[in-house]
Amino acid sequence: MPFENYIDQLIEECIDSLCSDDINQGAESLQNLASEFAKSGMTMQSFLDTRTYIIESAKNKTDAIFINEKLKLSEKSLREKRTGSVIIKTSH
Repeated sequence: MPFENYIDQLIEECIDSLCSDDINQGAESLQNLASEFAKSGMTMQSFLDTRTYIIESAKNKTDAIFINEKLKLSEKSLREKRTGSVIIKTSH
C-alpha cells in the first residue's frame, strides 16, 4: 500500500476512534499516527495540523461532547505511562 494511502487510512481510523465511546482508543490512534509521522520524517507541525483536522472532523461527525477535554486526560495518562512519571503503588 502506498504511504499516502496508509496515512489516509490511519487518519480515518483516528477520526472513527475519537467518535467512539472509548476516548482512550482515540488517543492511542493519535499516538500511533504521531509515531508514523516521525518514522517518515514528517514535521511536528504537519502532525499537529493533521491532529487538529482529525479532532475537528470527529466533532463534526458525532455528538460526543467534551472530545478535547477527554482527549487531554487520556493523552496525559499515555504520556505518564510512557515517561514513567506515574508511581504505581502496590499493597503487600
